Amino acid sequence: MSKTIVRTFLDNAREFGNQTVIKYKKEKGGEYVDFTWKQLEDAVFSFAGGLVEINMNPGDGLAILSFNRLEWVIADLGTMVAGGIDVPVYHTNTAEQCAYIIKDSGVKFIVVEDNEQLAKILEKETESAGLKKIILIQGQPPQGDDRIISFAALMEKGTAGKANLAPELEQRIERIKPEDPSTIVYTSGTTGPPKGCTISHNNIGSVLQSIHDLIQVDSATNLSLMILPISHLYPRVSGYYYNIFQNIPFAIAESLDTLAQNLMEARPTYFTSVPRIFEKVYDRISGTAQKGSGLKRLIFRWAVNLGRERSRKLNAHQPLSAWLKLRFSVADRLVFRKIRGALGGKIRFAVSAGAPLSAEVGEFIHSVGIQVLEFYGLTETVTGTMTTFDECRYGTVGKPMPREEVKLADDGEILMRGNNFMGYHNKPELTAEIIKDGWCHTGDIGRWDEDGFLIITDRKKDLIITSGGKNISPQNIENLVKRIPLVSMVMVYGDNKKYLTALMTLDQPEAEAMAEERDIPYETYEDLTQSAQIRDHVQEGLEKVNRELAPYETIKKFVILTRDLTQEHGEITPTLKLKRKAVRKKYGRLLDALYEEDSRSGL
Repeated sequence: MSKTIVRTFLDNAREFGNQTVIKYKKEKGGEYVDFTWKQLEDAVFSFAGGLVEINMNPGDGLAILSFNRLEWVIADLGTMVAGGIDVPVYHTNTAEQCAYIIKDSGVKFIVVEDNEQLAKILEKETESAGLKKIILIQGQPPQGDDRIISFAALMEKGTAGKANLAPELEQRIERIKPEDPSTIVYTSGTTGPPKGCTISHNNIGSVLQSIHDLIQVDSATNLSLMILPISHLYPRVSGYYYNIFQNIPFAIAESLDTLAQNLMEARPTYFTSVPRIFEKVYDRISGTAQKGSGLKRLIFRWAVNLGRERSRKLNAHQPLSAWLKLRFSVADRLVFRKIRGALGGKIRFAVSAGAPLSAEVGEFIHSVGIQVLEFYGLTETVTGTMTTFDECRYGTVGKPMPREEVKLADDGEILMRGNNFMGYHNKPELTAEIIKDGWCHTGDIGRWDEDGFLIITDRKKDLIITSGGKNISPQNIENLVKRIPLVSMVMVYGDNKKYLTALMTLDQPEAEAMAEERDIPYETYEDLTQSAQIRDHVQEGLEKVNRELAPYETIKKFVILTRDLTQEHGEITPTLKLKRKAVRKKYGRLLDALYEEDSRSGL
């Protein structure tokens, strides 16, 4: 696609004017209402005009500190129409993290969702001193700070001056070239301070065209649900820009906590997410099934085994026998239709990215009648590999996308070339470290299967080398352990140790449900995490997992934390990836204590 994002948006807005493009809620708990292309175009131009009125110049940066909402989309597109570059900031970031991005990116404007987010900016006055204007979406601007203006007031400025501003905005739009930067997206910082990835209009256009070349989602019969924070590039591209590119309407979920409710209300045909969401769906469905009668559990297992058989045959392009089709239709009526009904009833497929999805979970979701496609790439590569409706194999992340080259280095590191980013903002030396001879060194370790599908085995820096010299990929083991009912998150430990141990957290709702079902006494959730009965249940599951592993990969001991890992505590990223270094530093004593008995006994 040689057009800019702005030009693509405007061409579609003018072609599909009165068609619905967005479904959103005006207030929490309300009903979804439609927003047409024409309404979106008008709102975008009002916002862009308002930016011109408050002296935004072409090339200026504007940060967006908010969870997904209609105003996020308007601000994003409006910034580009005004010739600016937007810098998304995760709404869950701390004041320190927000201040770092504001200072590093040099943005002059910022949109904040509410007074809670505003407080983060005002708390770090030194870092925010360079901001010309702070635009508040929800709530009243405090008195005494002329920099703060409401979103509504900015829109009014743009609307009032629409006639006079139109020529200026059209000139700015015409001056934007496909090779120009469109956004600076900060990495989630798993191994250090976040780095600003500068992404061009061409970068976005190339991945949008590649996605369409591979799956060609029909705009007339589909509606997606925007679930993940679009501060991250993957959901912004797959759950929003692709919709703009292809005229596919999308609904905006209120939050991850309301996902089940929003699925029932919006009734999408697909959504994009991360493996953790699919794992939770898998855990909830399996957990509910296990609580049923003996007959119901038997029917559920029969249906899932049948669904897996069908999934494998479909993905291997093998014909389905009439007998298999008949049995699956029965399983669908008895089990799968009810599950899909709980997800809105219309879901046909979903897209997973951000981390490898385990083969078991992917196959399970497909057995229910929902095909999960996987995408792999970095913010730095924008494009990557992908499974498709015709080329899908669970446990892999697919084959290289169109116009993308992928190869493995001698040590197994995945290298990519074809749509690499423009570089890290103001960090040419770090850009040179990751892009060498045109190839992006991803830091991920992988291998090809016999049919050319890529399998991610681990992060290069995450490999564990035991004192016995065994190289171990912790992610594979962690994915297996997360299949244990009750387990939420896992970190495998054991570098330079004789054997592996693990740190685990529990899925609180599941743990509390089990406690009620089995009459396990507890006063607080912290008590429950240390319950002998809960631990025995996890131990039993771990023994099953260990039987699937080589002896040197098995987990000998584990510790259960009294709470889940969170971004607020600096333990995971906004996309739910482990910050291993931070977790090891915080909980290293607990993990090392698992080896102390061996040290005392001289082992």
